[in-house]
Amino acid sequence: MAEERKRSNMGVIAGIATAVIVAGGGAAVLTSGQKGNTALEKAAVTGDSDPVATMQMAPGLELVTPPAPLTPMQPGAATLSPDGSISFIDESLTFSAMMPKADADDPIVKKLQADAQAYLDKKKVEARADFEDRKKQGAVEMSWEVQQEWKYTAKAGGIASLVGTNYEFTGGAHGMSATDTTIVRADTGEELSLAKMLQPDRSPSPAITIAICEGLKAAKMKAIQSATIFDEPITCAGPKANVKIEDASIALAPSTDADKFGGLFVYYDPYTVGSYAEGPYTLTIPQAVFSEDMRPQYKSLFGGSIPADAKP
Repeated sequence: MAEERKRSNMGVIAGIATAVIVAGGGAAVLTSGQKGNTALEKAAVTGDSDPVATMQMAPGLELVTPPAPLTPMQPGAATLSPDGSISFIDESLTFSAMMPKADADDPIVKKLQADAQAYLDKKKVEARADFEDRKKQGAVEMSWEVQQEWKYTAKAGGIASLVGTNYEFTGGAHGMSATDTTIVRADTGEELSLAKMLQPDRSPSPAITIAICEGLKAAKMKAIQSATIFDEPITCAGPKANVKIEDASIALAPSTDADKFGGLFVYYDPYTVGSYAEGPYTLTIPQAVFSEDMRPQYKSLFGGSIPADAKP
């Protein structure tokens, strides 16, 4: 008789579990309240279905609801992190753009985000076209990779200077690195170039030009023991000048004096003034070299020297 009651009780439990599964809806897990028993069943139930209530009242059983599943991203959508960074991934492209540390509504971050999103939109089209073309040709499938990162180099007098590094792999023997810089008003994000900070008749500044040229010579001698650009002697001025200052990226450097800029950071990417094997070149120019070339309203923002431990 006891054995029949046991079989009857098990039939009731199985019937309840089946009714819950048929009901459909959110995920739930049934477990036994008796020590040593395993999970009986996974069931999908509606929010107010009677089978759930019936099951919860069943002796020795409890209803355990797992965490809600993550909401899937819309196809082709980028992910915006709490710190403002942007990321995207699909079979043809992996993209990330790291923003500088700032509030989410910071105007500088907002501008960088907009630029990064526009660049992402462009790369998505190009990467997808390359991916589909490879499939048609029966070539090995390949995913492009783009990594961007922005950071502040210095802030003073309501002006901020930032440097951005960009790495891309789109096929070929190796990826390519590039540098970008921007000088902006901290309260609005409005761009303010170094050229606009110089006096009209000293933009470009002869002092900065000579300082960059001599700095590059020193850096080349240290790196390759030759003051040359693609085997040609470095020439600072005249018709044979080959320093390519217009191809360099320039940022403002911090200072040993509070709320001042101590000089400039100058960035040359690979291939700009040398082979890829040489890598990039980064130079520092003290503010004392060119301060007399600055417009009066900006000259007061420069002082002191670049800290020895400052990282370009």
